[in-house]
Amino acid sequence: MKTKEIAKQYFDAMVAGKFDEMNKLKTADCVYWLSGEGSWPFGGYQSPENEAKLWGTVAERFPEGMQMTLQSITADEERAAIHVHIRGTRKDGHIYENYVILVLIFKDSLISGLYEYLDTIMVNELFCGPMDDIK
Repeated sequence: MKTKEIAKQYFDAMVAGKFDEMNKLKTADCVYWLSGEGSWPFGGYQSPENEAKLWGTVAERFPEGMQMTLQSITADEERAAIHVHIRGTRKDGHIYENYVILVLIFKDSLISGLYEYLDTIMVNELFCGPMDDIK
């Protein structure tokens, strides 16, 4: 299967919240890295436990989920770049809106590296910062 097709499958599984399907597309030792290393709690390389904690934070703070819109996928034989627009309303009414680039590295038709580039200031404030009182 071509990298672009696998990248699209990964994106579709992410949008649907199908974590098992996402994991089936990754190698057992897949590296996951988020921009902002040292500047927010989820920046840098992620353990599977920290990745689960991140998804849990998203679910808790954004109970209606995140709307993810695919902007484009660019791929060659070993890499794919996914450009995504993400929007969500936090449970206190604050809006999260971000454009994200996911760079996927492939080995033997599986994702062996996932590097996510995003606005770290906004994501830190809305994912990790204090929330307003909910009325």
